[in-house]
Order: sequence, then C-alpha cells, then structure tokens
Amino acid sequence: MSMQDTMTNKVLPLATKLSANKFLISVRDGMMVAFPATMFASIMIIVQNLPTTFSFAQYVPKGVMDFLTNFLGPISNATMNITSLFVAFGIAYHLAGKLHANQLYAGGISLAAFAMLLPIMTNKVSSYIDINYLGSRGMFVAIITAIISTEIFAALENANITIKMPESVPPAIATSFIAILPGSAALLTFTTIRYIFTFTQWGNAFDFIYEILQTPLQGIGSTLPATLVVAFFSQFLWWFGIHGTLVVNSVVQPIYDALALQNYKAYSAGQPIPHIICTTFMGVFEITGMILGFALAMGWVFAKSARMKKTMRMVAVPAFFNISEPVTFGLPMVLNPTIFIPWVLGPMVMVTIGYFAMAVGLVPKPIGATVVWSTPIFLSGWIAVGSWRGAALQLVQVVASTLLWIPFLRVLDKQFLNDEAAGEKKLEKEAAKGEAAAQAAK
Repeated sequence: MSMQDTMTNKVLPLATKLSANKFLISVRDGMMVAFPATMFASIMIIVQNLPTTFSFAQYVPKGVMDFLTNFLGPISNATMNITSLFVAFGIAYHLAGKLHANQLYAGGISLAAFAMLLPIMTNKVSSYIDINYLGSRGMFVAIITAIISTEIFAALENANITIKMPESVPPAIATSFIAILPGSAALLTFTTIRYIFTFTQWGNAFDFIYEILQTPLQGIGSTLPATLVVAFFSQFLWWFGIHGTLVVNSVVQPIYDALALQNYKAYSAGQPIPHIICTTFMGVFEITGMILGFALAMGWVFAKSARMKKTMRMVAVPAFFNISEPVTFGLPMVLNPTIFIPWVLGPMVMVTIGYFAMAVGLVPKPIGATVVWSTPIFLSGWIAVGSWRGAALQLVQVVASTLLWIPFLRVLDKQFLNDEAAGEKKLEKEAAKGEAAAQAAK
C-alpha cells in the first residue's frame, strides 16, 4: 500500500470526523461572534497609533495625541477585553442549533452561567469584576461553560421537561416559559460549581482553569515546534482536498485568540508584547504571499507551457488578496504528488523565518490586532506588527518560499509542456488522416 493510500484510508476519516464534529464547529463559529467588535477595535487602535507607526508622533501636537488616546483608547474595554462574553454566547448559540434547542435562550443562559462563575472583588467602597476575567483569562472558561450549559439546556428541552403554556398565550411569552426549567437546571449546576470552588485553593473556576489548563496549553501552543505541527497538518489536509485551515483552527483557535488578546492588552498599555505566536501571526506570517510569489515567478519568468503561464497569470490577482482556491483547485494542488513537498513545507519555512525574525528583535512582535484575511500582502504585515518591518519580513518570506517552490513547479511545467506537445502531435496526426481521407474521396 502506498503512502497516499495509507493516508487516504487512515487520516482522511479522522479529519472528516473532526471537520463535522458539532462541538469543534460550534467553537469555531461561536468565536466569530466577536469578530465585528474586535475588528472595529483593531482598526481603532491602528488609527490611534498611526503617528507612532509611521514615525511622525514628534510632529503631532500633544493635544491631538491626547485626544486620540482619550477618544479611542477606551474602545478596547468594550470589545477586545470582553471577548469571553461574546464567546460564551456565540458557542452556546451555534451548539444549541445543532442540538435542536432554542438558540437565543441557550446563548443567554450560557452568558448567565459564565457570569455566575466570575469572582466578585470587593473593597470598602464597592464590589466589582476584574475585566481580565472577561478577556483572555476567561476564554477557556467561556468555552467550557457554553458547551456544558447548552448540553444541559438542550437535553431537558428535547425531553420536554418544560413549562407548557396554553395555546392562547402569545408565542414569544410561551417560548420564554419553555426555557425556564432547562435554563434553571443549567444555572443551578453552575452555581453549585461556583460554590464548590470557594473551598479550593484557587477560590474560583477561572483561576483553576487558567492555571491547570489554559496556561500549559498556551505555553505549548506559543512554541515554534507546536506551530510547525499546526502548519503541517493544515497544509497536509488541504492536499487531500479537505479545508485544513478550518479543521485545525477549530482545535487551536482558542489558544491563539487568547495569546492575541494578551498581546493586544500589552500593546494598548505600552508594555512589552509577550508572544510571537498568536492569531495575528498565523493569519499574516504563515502563508500570506506564498502563492503570489510563485505565481509571479512562474507566470512571467520561468514557465514554458501555455497551461502553467495562463494558470499562474490568472491566479496572481486573487493571490494578492490571499485567495488561494483558484490555484489550489485549478493547478491543481489537491492530490498532486509533484508539489506535495513545497505545499507542505512552504508555510513551515515562512513560519520559521517569521518566528526567528521576531525572536531576535529584527521585527516587532504582533500587536494582537485583528487583520482581515483578505488584506493585501505587505499592508497586512505592516498592520500586524505596527511597523514597516512587518512588510519587509513578508517580502523575505515570499522570496524564500518562492525559491522553494520553483524547482517543483518547473518539473510540473515540463509535464504540462510534454502533454501539450503530445496533444499537438495527436492533432497533427488527426489532421493528416482527415486530409488523406479527403484526397481518397476525390
């Protein structure tokens, strides 16, 4: 059995199951609920720091700088710094849909259960909640809370353990009564959990999860070896035609998002940025520009076959905006043994270059901003780290990955050229036969 057959028989079924897992899909889709707010916050912090980013802060009046800080600075507290609230609601909402339960009430109950676990701080004047628990520190608690509370809620609702109202009661009111018993069971569970944790050394579920689960996972996830594994499997699954990014990200996205939030908070406070690996890094410095680089090289310089030239010239513009599907399925990349090595190794090379460039201080670490995936190369690198050096890093990455790709694409180009030559000979033979037949007919 060949390696391809082995992978097809053993890896594909597992990847297919992961891509269809209701919990992983709900986590992935639920975390996107925070995207509009975090995107807005990212844009605002970029605007706030434009003078510093483009090195003209010293020429801007102090009043203008103070205005930018006072007007735009607080935005993060209502967006980035409360991401866990969006996650708690969003995951429950999407999971409830897959469990055939009321999505809106499941999301509300999850949000209440999350709030029930929050430690309340007190002083002589008032009580308050530490906003750190609503951001990166509460990310894993939000995920776990959403899943457990929604499972309880959906189980009771689907078992009809609800309060039924007469048909004369308006549907909106009747639906809210139906959610009372399932919601109460979920909330009772979480107030019990909260009470139990008051007898532990941690005092609350947040500190327990952060110390026992989240910190170790973030420690592993922020390392170069773990990141290379993620990059490998993402590309490996794509080679089989499975959306590897969605499959892999459904597992690692919570870790990367928590790391990005920590970077964003440090950057906003003017403190040293702690992490290299995070959502921003993986979105901007893993694969961005790889296809554009070899598309330009093969489309206008190295390609000899008409098919390779036409394909690469056609995909160059979409590749500039990080749209890879035209070349993935048009070349094609899927199940193409000739380009398996650069397809898998290309992003790993780019990750390694980006990691070490930041580790030694040549390029600033990512600021944690949400960069839209379709942001053109060089601009995305600049935004991601708040410096032109991010764009320069992307240029180096593109050159390195293109050099890796060219030898393999030239082999493929030669195959295309041979196929075209064979096709032309076949057409010439058919034309000659047709001419001979015509002469014989005369």
